[in-house]
Amino acid sequence: MTRGASDYRGVFGLLPTPYREDLEIHLEDLRRGADFCCQTGQHGIVWPVMVGEFWFLGESERLRALDAVLEEVNGRLPVIFGCSGISIPQVVLYAQAAARAGADAVIAMAPAHTDQSGAIAMYHRIAEVFDGPIVVQNSDRYAPLTAEQIAALVDELPQVRCVKEEREPSPKHIAEVAHIFGDRVACIFGGAGGKYLPDELRRGAGGNMPACELADLLAKVVERWWSGDEQGARALHRRLLPLINLESHPFMRYILQRRGVFTTLVERAPAGKLALDEADKAEIDILLRAVEDDIEAFPIRPRRA
Repeated sequence: MTRGASDYRGVFGLLPTPYREDLEIHLEDLRRGADFCCQTGQHGIVWPVMVGEFWFLGESERLRALDAVLEEVNGRLPVIFGCSGISIPQVVLYAQAAARAGADAVIAMAPAHTDQSGAIAMYHRIAEVFDGPIVVQNSDRYAPLTAEQIAALVDELPQVRCVKEEREPSPKHIAEVAHIFGDRVACIFGGAGGKYLPDELRRGAGGNMPACELADLLAKVVERWWSGDEQGARALHRRLLPLINLESHPFMRYILQRRGVFTTLVERAPAGKLALDEADKAEIDILLRAVEDDIEAFPIRPRRA
């Protein structure tokens, strides 16, 4: 399917990677997660980035799972494949695979310990093997680029169509990149789980890439903002913010289970102090009441004993 620039804006839900009891990827739950994004009004899907724990995934299983996601979505939403990896050659391998599989776009950030020149070279190498839109993921943790460096990439590589700006504080950096080159890309996305979404929209963002478990509500925030209802957008965001503040991988999986999407809460690495206890779940129950009337599909199910 040929997509235009307008298809790359709004809230693109990030899929967590579900695991079976034997720690293999739970493909059926991953498919359910992709279908959940499609049915709840999210504007796109991204897998796997940090929410999807790309660092835990082997190459062959990652590519098999991409095929499963694309098959499940079947063109209903744009699918952006996360190509971040442990080396630039591995990133390029994933970009080549995305092209073969028919992913709509790719997103990547520089591997750990890579400097800015390496990050810039990485995007040039991705553009050699992937003709579709490239999303620059600009994180403080992985060789962050300046706005001027990203603008140069936009000028040099026609495929660079979006930026996910995650340098902190993200609203200020979104304003910076929007001022320098915002009208030359399809979208500047924010991150941080949507925590700063209204401020990001006010400063030039066209959307956000949060974990998907409550991203349907963040999509409503964006759509209210687009319609001119800033007050309504901010009111919903205020109700949602205490839940966003609790977000962790165990939280994401737990909410997806409560919404009837994931059948397992298995982690590939022990959650440790982030594991949810009964007091955490009781607090989540209280906070969910503030947004339960805003949820239209996949309503919250009663807590299991």
